[in-house]
Amino acid sequence: MASAGFFYKRLTDNIFLSRFEEDRNGDTFDVTQPINGERATLWGMELAFSNQFRFLPKPFDGLGIYTNYTFAESEARIPGRNDSPLPGQAKHSGNFAVFYEKFGFSGRVSLNYHGQYIEEVGEDITRDLFFDKHAQWDLSLSQRINRWLRVYVDVLNLTNEPLRRFEGFINRPVQEEYYRWWLTGGIKIHF
Repeated sequence: MASAGFFYKRLTDNIFLSRFEEDRNGDTFDVTQPINGERATLWGMELAFSNQFRFLPKPFDGLGIYTNYTFAESEARIPGRNDSPLPGQAKHSGNFAVFYEKFGFSGRVSLNYHGQYIEEVGEDITRDLFFDKHAQWDLSLSQRINRWLRVYVDVLNLTNEPLRRFEGFINRPVQEEYYRWWLTGGIKIHF
């Protein structure tokens, strides 16, 4: 199955995080607070494709792929600025997964990606705080035990990709953290 969609949204009174320095009794503090933007527009397209390869011989007929991509262009009117991208909105994002589903088993290896985006608006563009682009591999496995019980295991960030943030420009990093991979698991009961 393939799909394509286009979107256009006008936002008013959108809320974003603003950061600035404030002096109190001779001490300087970084302050982050939510404020209202005047207006913003967001437009773009979404593409998706999914296919289970049922034409393959058994047991390979459970293999499949899924992919999607979103391109989003944005413009936000922020007090004291010319137009800037909408905070929290990456221009490029997408997912790609290879999966196997058969006999009550479901397994998926997926790549999740988003481009860089403004997280907090600074006093000027050199003080804007950005999340850097990020790509992460994940693994998800589950097995149906009966019609109402399923066990599952999810392993996230298989390749230990870091979380990076920078101020104004990519060559001014403010944070780089490695969280390693992490695992969750459990039982799902369907009533």
